[in-house]
Amino acid sequence: MTVTTLWVVIVLISVLGGVGLYFYRRQYQQIDLLRRELLEIQQKLHGRDAAHSLDRSQWEQTEEKLRKYLELMDTLINTIPNPIYFKDAAGIYQGCNKVFAKTILGLTRDLIIGRHPQELTEQIPADLAAAYQREERRMIDKAGFHSFETKVQCADGQRRDFLFSMAPVMDPDGSHSGTVVVLADLTEKNRAARDRIQKEKLEGVLEIAGAVCHELNQPLQTLSGYVEMLTMSLDGHAAGAYLEKITPQIERMHDISNKLRRITRYETMDYGERTKIIDICKASEDR
Repeated sequence: MTVTTLWVVIVLISVLGGVGLYFYRRQYQQIDLLRRELLEIQQKLHGRDAAHSLDRSQWEQTEEKLRKYLELMDTLINTIPNPIYFKDAAGIYQGCNKVFAKTILGLTRDLIIGRHPQELTEQIPADLAAAYQREERRMIDKAGFHSFETKVQCADGQRRDFLFSMAPVMDPDGSHSGTVVVLADLTEKNRAARDRIQKEKLEGVLEIAGAVCHELNQPLQTLSGYVEMLTMSLDGHAAGAYLEKITPQIERMHDISNKLRRITRYETMDYGERTKIIDICKASEDR
C-alpha cells in the first residue's frame, strides 16, 4: 500500500466516523426526546390517576356522609310519635315513619313507598282520599304551610280525628316538588272538649232545674191542699168531676219536678224543625 492510498483510507475512515457520529447524535437526541415525552406522558397519567383517586376518595366520603345523614333523618322521623309521610309532586309516597305505616295504614313501609293513595283503597277510603287531595291542592295554591282537621281511618278500622299539618317542598326554581305532612291525633282532645261542653250545659240545666223545682214545690203543695179540701166540700156535687181531672195533672207536675231533681246528664230532643229542648225523661234515667 502506497502512502497516497493510506491517506485516502484514513480520510475515508474519518469521514465515515464523522457521519456515524452525526447520525448517532441525531438518534440519541431523538431517543432522548422520546424519553422525555414518555416521562411527561407518565407524569400526566400519574397525575390523572392521583386526581381520579382523589375524586373517588372524595366521592366515597360524600357518599358516606349522605348515607349517615339519611340514617339520621330516618332515625329522627321514627323517633317522633306523630305519623309523618312525604310525597312527590305526583302525589306518590316517597317516605314515611313507622308510626304512620303501622297505626294509620297497617302496612310495612316498603308496601307504601312508591304507591299513590288511590292504590291503597282498603286502607284509605275514597271519600277520605278525595278530601286529602282537595286540601293538598289548597296548600299548593297557597304555596305555603296549610293545616286542617279531618277524619282518618286507622289500621284498626276506627275513624279518628286528626290535625294535618302540610308544608310544600320547593325546587330551587320555585316549582313544587313534593309535600311533607305531620299528623296529630285529636280524638281524645275533641272528646274531652265535647265532654266539657256537655258538662257546662248540664251544670246550666241543673241550675235551672233546681230553681224550677224550688219555685214549683210550694205552689204545688198549696194547690194539692186546696184540691183536696174542695173535693171533700163538693162531695157529690157536679163540679167534683172537674176536680178529678185536676188531680192527675197536679200529680204529673209533681212527677216532672221529681225528674228535674234527678237529672244527671245532658240529653236533648227535637222540638219543631230547628229547635232542641231538654229531654227530661232521658236526662233523669238511671243508666
